[in-house]
Amino acid sequence: MSFWEFVTRVGVPLIVVVGAAAIAVGAFTDPPETFSWPRGWQWAWVGLWLMASGEAAFGTERPWSERVWKGAAALLVAVASVIAVWRHQRWRRRAGRTDGDPAR
Repeated sequence: MSFWEFVTRVGVPLIVVVGAAAIAVGAFTDPPETFSWPRGWQWAWVGLWLMASGEAAFGTERPWSERVWKGAAALLVAVASVIAVWRHQRWRRRAGRTDGDPAR
């Protein structure tokens, strides 16, 4: 196996899945008040997620290993996004209740 073949078959998937796992960990550990909705160029991440999940689900011409790592990365990013939005919404509700009434 050549160096470039190794990089494309092992290195890139490993970097993508580890990066998606880091995003998921960040969704749990970052403060919920720092969350921001995608604006402008950040919507490109949504497009990349859609492409990865689509290729994982429907990429019949792709090798199974490629479908697996793309699916794992897409799943981790989706879980991180849902957790970040849920934590932010819960934080906003809690912050909204306590802003107007000092007794709470």
